[in-house]
Amino acid sequence: MKGKPKYLGMLAGLLLIALPAGWSWAHGNEHHHEAAEGREHMRQMVQLKEQIPEEYRIMDRTPVVSDERSLQQGAALFGRFCVVCHDAEGHGDGPAGKAMNPAPADFHDLEHSATYGPGEKYWIIGNGSGATRATAL
Repeated sequence: MKGKPKYLGMLAGLLLIALPAGWSWAHGNEHHHEAAEGREHMRQMVQLKEQIPEEYRIMDRTPVVSDERSLQQGAALFGRFCVVCHDAEGHGDGPAGKAMNPAPADFHDLEHSATYGPGEKYWIIGNGSGATRATAL
């Protein structure tokens, strides 16, 4: 018991140092709305995952061989069908994507991307998510 207050003080000091600038102890409605949107988005992702046929869920790689030809074909298809929603860089904020709910995937978000395995991503690319719909055009 003798050493606990010293360690508690050190722990509190470390927490204060580690907190990001501008962080506050208050948890207002602005964070609640973002959390609710995040939960809804995860629910939709899980729902989509359940729709993917088993043979795609168990694939540990896609059937497409990554070579010069497939990369060129993929780039052409992405430019034709995907850029309008995902943007040219794949951030999910293309002109049509801004009016969609849920928003198109940001391919740079590795945590989001890790939700689906290679076969599941292959199926989604070929079949679409079905969950994304235009909210205003």
